[in-house]
Amino acid sequence: MDLESELRKAMAEQVAGATASQSLVADVKRRHRRRKARIHAAGGVAAASVAALALVPTYQSFRATPAGNSETARPSNSVSAFRLPERPPAPGVPASPSPEGTPEAGASRKPQPRGSSGDGHAPSRPGVPGAVGRLPQWITYLPGGLTSTGPCEVSGSGGRETTTCSWRGSGGWVEVALVKGGGLTGPQDLMRAPGVPGHTSVHGTPALTGDRPDSARQISWIARPGVGVTVTAAGTAKDRLMRIAEGVRP
Repeated sequence: MDLESELRKAMAEQVAGATASQSLVADVKRRHRRRKARIHAAGGVAAASVAALALVPTYQSFRATPAGNSETARPSNSVSAFRLPERPPAPGVPASPSPEGTPEAGASRKPQPRGSSGDGHAPSRPGVPGAVGRLPQWITYLPGGLTSTGPCEVSGSGGRETTTCSWRGSGGWVEVALVKGGGLTGPQDLMRAPGVPGHTSVHGTPALTGDRPDSARQISWIARPGVGVTVTAAGTAKDRLMRIAEGVRP
């Protein structure tokens, strides 16, 4: 007899006297129902947990925010719903100034034009002591401490028109002469200083310089065909002669 037959015979002899109880089928069904109930209960709990987690963001979005919270605070410049509108002033009574227009409210005042003290800007009145007079449009710079001696003088001779403007003060004096007319061949036609002139340039144009007997110094050049300029300065203004000449733009 082989081993398999021996095992079958031994198993049959072992269970030959065993009998199933009458309630075996009922016990199996009862245990099956309990197992299904536990599975259903576990599924219900899981579904309730998922629903609760899904409701948390919605609750947070509708949750009331405490007063003063920065998320719901209104801008400071909003108008209150309970604020009464301002009543217009009675006829003949001046309206009170707006706080926005007062210095206390931080409103910037409109800058007032100021006269020049010789820095090249146009002042308000010519010839007034303490101010440089109003500069012609073709003169853009003068040193400080100078005052206009009066309106620019215009004279004519030999087919040429000469406009002369003068300033005097603690810084010495300055005279600018603008010559218009034909026959101007070069700066030598404008020089009034004795001696051998020096050579320089103004705005890239050849110019001549020379010292006068009255300790003044002058520079002359042809600004454009038919227009010549001579600038003469004395005192401390003489040190700014080239700067003044560069500021002349006829």
